[in-house]
Amino acid sequence: MLISNLCIAHDWGFCYFCNVEQLYHIIDAFFAPGILLGMALCLFFLHIPPKSALRNYRGARYIMGTAYLLYSICIYLEYHVFEASDNNTLVRPIILTIACYQAFLFTNTLITLIRINYVTLRKLLIEGSVITTVTALLLVATIGYGGNVAVWAFWLYAAFYLVMLAYFVTVFVREHKHYVSLMDNYFSDEDSRRLRWVERSFYISLAVGVLALVYALLPVPAVAFVFMLVVVVFYAVFGVRFINYALQFNAIEPAITTATEVDDAPLESAVLELMQRIDELMRQDKLFRKSDLSVSDIAQRLGENPRTVSAAINAGRQVNFKTYINEFRVEEAKRLLDEDSANRRTVDAIGAEVGFAHRSSFYRVFKRSQGISPTDYRH
Repeated sequence: MLISNLCIAHDWGFCYFCNVEQLYHIIDAFFAPGILLGMALCLFFLHIPPKSALRNYRGARYIMGTAYLLYSICIYLEYHVFEASDNNTLVRPIILTIACYQAFLFTNTLITLIRINYVTLRKLLIEGSVITTVTALLLVATIGYGGNVAVWAFWLYAAFYLVMLAYFVTVFVREHKHYVSLMDNYFSDEDSRRLRWVERSFYISLAVGVLALVYALLPVPAVAFVFMLVVVVFYAVFGVRFINYALQFNAIEPAITTATEVDDAPLESAVLELMQRIDELMRQDKLFRKSDLSVSDIAQRLGENPRTVSAAINAGRQVNFKTYINEFRVEEAKRLLDEDSANRRTVDAIGAEVGFAHRSSFYRVFKRSQGISPTDYRH
């Protein structure tokens, strides 16, 4: 009986292994190359509005389209021509090579979406040359010499790859913080226009990069199946998001392009006078009640440059524009809650009335300011 159960378990495990391997071959042979080729064609023929601010995005579109095309060709050749998966000595450095360029392209492309002037041709050539040089040397050492030289070359390659990932994480985190700062100094709404999918895409691509290293260390069908499945899904979803970016750009364009203008920050002597005008506008006209209020709206009312108004708030109140507006909203919410002793209006209705577009934002900002939720404050 025990032997029979062991045989059944062995057969089930063998069948499971075979099914995973078959699924991997199906994805590797047809599904992955087809999806990537389709996304490459969409990127090549994507229409982008002729705006100067989208210049780098147009360039990134061609770079990503080329990357998708080359990746689909590599997968096709690996399965149908070279059958590299049978040669671990060759497949491991190839996996890391593709992963290196994937990290390089995705990081610079994603930063292009949140900082239009960050990526330059000189910067791309320098980073690309470093990666290409190291890749070429280690590939030659791995393929040309073999034996212990190939083993040491692979581990050096893996170490270089980890250092490169750490560098790209540092760069992206810095640039994303800069982008969030721009949004907070231009828009009062905490949830819209944040392009959160860009941040998520970076960390998912980082996870794909880590999975690529695992695949290089363990080039077996089970790991290959998971890796290929994650890659195909991620590349497809990211491609759709990337294509739709041109439509989303209109919402964030004022904040990004304003940041690239010459700094028109007022002198210290003019900050106090300008802040008095801004405070008066807030108290009398209650502009903070507009949920999608931007610094441009205030600047237009005052006849000032948006950059000047934002800089005055930063210098005069030592907070960003979003925090400044939310302070007025919280104070107004407290006043309405105090006056509404009969509870004629719900807490959520009051939050919407004072300018919060989302209930979660209202509760989070109110509690951060007062130490208790608006519901507890009412009670």
